Amino acid sequence: MKIRLISCLALAAALAACESPQAEWSNIEAPRETRIDFHRYTHTAAFAAGRNDLAPGEVQRLDAFLQRAQVSPNDPVYLEAPANDTVSGARVSALARDLTRKGYAVSRLPSARDAVPPNSLMVVIERYTVTPPPCPNWTKSPSENHENAVSSNFGCSNLTNLDLMVADPRDLVIGRDMGPEPADHAGLAIQRYREGKTAPLPGITAGTTYNVNVNASGGSTGGGGGAGSVSTGQ
Repeated sequence: MKIRLISCLALAAALAACESPQAEWSNIEAPRETRIDFHRYTHTAAFAAGRNDLAPGEVQRLDAFLQRAQVSPNDPVYLEAPANDTVSGARVSALARDLTRKGYAVSRLPSARDAVPPNSLMVVIERYTVTPPPCPNWTKSPSENHENAVSSNFGCSNLTNLDLMVADPRDLVIGRDMGPEPADHAGLAIQRYREGKTAPLPGITAGTTYNVNVNASGGSTGGGGGAGSVSTGQ
């Protein structure tokens, strides 16, 4: 019996080793995925020593950089100053004022040591881009589905529509801070309801009713001020 048991175990191990890899194959399509890429563009804007305005020719270079980066009003423009610079605050304010007048949203980044050369500001553009999945996907026949598996095009429309509708692709990666919700209006509404001081709907006074008369021909007339009733010509 012991020899027979060992022989059966050896035969089972041999059959498992000879199993075809096709037995592990599945024709179920992988879920659709969205690709989101992060892009960061930088430009060094030089200033004359001890001055708050840009050096000669720097305004044209900065405008060319913003055009190449295709910066829109929805793209935040960050300004980064060198560390331990006594005039960096005034330069950031002056450049931020000029960029704001051109329609850009400007914010300041914390100063980083040795990241920005002296007498200059680093202009930074950060942007997320979204690429929808390769859809439609009809590699599988929608009618011949003997495995009762999901379609190869399953989820394509939902994910593609989301990618095309999102205003800022960054929201798909990092959610926005909602902040505290003001509860004054909701609290006052509950207080008025409990005290019986609810306000009437706009254009309707308390006690107003509406009459509807339906005649035999199917027409109807209405008027306000009477008792609420419905009559028919039948």
